[in-house]
Amino acid sequence: MQEFHQLVNAILAIAMIYVIAMVLKYKKILKEEHSLTLARIVTDVFLPAIVFVSLAKQTLHPNQVEPALAMLGLELLFIALAWLLSSMLKFSRAQQGAIVFCSAFGSSTFLGYSIVLQVFPDNPEALSEAVLISEIGVGYPIFILGPILAAYFGSRKLKKSDWKASFCFFRSPVFFALIAGLLWSILKIPGEENIYIAPIFRLGSVLSAALTPLAILSVGLMFKKPGFRTMVIPLGIVILLKLILKPLLASQLASWFGFPELWKEILVLMAAMPSAVLGVVFLRRYGGDASLASALLLVTTLVSSITLLGVFWLFR
Repeated sequence: MQEFHQLVNAILAIAMIYVIAMVLKYKKILKEEHSLTLARIVTDVFLPAIVFVSLAKQTLHPNQVEPALAMLGLELLFIALAWLLSSMLKFSRAQQGAIVFCSAFGSSTFLGYSIVLQVFPDNPEALSEAVLISEIGVGYPIFILGPILAAYFGSRKLKKSDWKASFCFFRSPVFFALIAGLLWSILKIPGEENIYIAPIFRLGSVLSAALTPLAILSVGLMFKKPGFRTMVIPLGIVILLKLILKPLLASQLASWFGFPELWKEILVLMAAMPSAVLGVVFLRRYGGDASLASALLLVTTLVSSITLLGVFWLFR
């Protein structure tokens, strides 16, 4: 029950920051293009720091990767489900791409970490598990498969340079932070108890506190009023698959594999995240229906404030 109250408070806090972002945009204090700058700061500075510190502080065990592998399986399954359903309903290839990306890939890092930090304050184990689930279960497939799928559903063909770009995750600061944090934990290198190294971990705590407002400001600045008439059916598909069915299956998988309660809660929360921002970026780059994907992204982000509460209450 305490975690549910924490989730309610987290969603209310995020909603208020979202409103602040729209007010700042309306008053022209911040502009939509600033969202890209904020997003890059979050992904290139804040996330790597948090990923490293959260993993380095923990004593990790091999079985902690199991929820991440479960999430990886869910990502692949929902790519197939969304593709099949959108094909059966005779959507165009470009529309199918928007539905597939928004149904399969969730905002596990951009919003997921923020939710976990708010729901499980002062719980390093919860954040460590969220990092593993996010980076292995979501990061790998979207960075590797994202450009390939976007090129198939878009108007551009995949070039040789694009195949190389699909592996850009393995050159990103987050990937190096993930490897460094895992090695730090496995080799049992001294951490915050060492007076010379303690400032590094203190910095990670400071950046963790700032992650939520920066991430939500970036998403809020992207808000545009969507055209609901043209997206009712795609939106229904995405809400059903991404916000309801995916966390339902995540909960079942956690129960079947006997995951500890904390791991189950983290897996369900990460599975229930709204659609990923990066999907829109890939579709725009490869000539897909980025406008539909953008509208689906924004509406699912708003709807998730309700479905997250329902999902968490149901599976507690």
